[in-house]
Amino acid sequence: MQKLSRQKCLKEIIDSREAADQHDLLQALHEAGCETTQATVSRDLQEMGYVKVRLETGQYAYRILDRSSRAAMERQLELLFRNFVTDLRASGNLLIVKTTPGNANGVARVIDSLRREDILGTVAGDDTILIVLEDDAVKARVIDDFRSLLDEQ
Repeated sequence: MQKLSRQKCLKEIIDSREAADQHDLLQALHEAGCETTQATVSRDLQEMGYVKVRLETGQYAYRILDRSSRAAMERQLELLFRNFVTDLRASGNLLIVKTTPGNANGVARVIDSLRREDILGTVAGDDTILIVLEDDAVKARVIDDFRSLLDEQ
C-alpha cells in the first residue's frame, strides 16, 4: 500500500474512533484493508504529528500535535508530562526524562517544537529522552520549568 493512502486511512480511523494504542490502530487498519506493520504505523504517527494523550475519561487516544501557538504547545507539554513523565534527572548540560513505555518520542517532539533557546535538541528512545542543554548554567531553569509540570500531578 502506498504511503499517502495508508496515512489517509490512518487519519480516518483516528478521526472516527478513539484508539488506545498502536495495536488498536494496526487492527483497525487491517480491518480497513490496509496491510502494514506496527513499526510503519509508529513512523506514520510521528510523521503526521500525532501524539498519544490521556483523555478526561482516563482512556488514551491519538491527537494531532497542535502547532498553532506557543501557548497551545506549552499546554500540550503540560498534558504529556502529567500523563507520561515518570522521572527527571540531570548531569552537566544533559537532562534525562523518563516516560512510560512508548511515550518518549511524543514528549520529545513537543519539547523540540517549543524551540527553546536553552535546549539544543533531544534524542528519544522508547521510554527515555536525552535533552542537551545550551550549557550547564541553564540547567536549573529548565529543570524548574519541567518539575513544575510534574508537580501539578
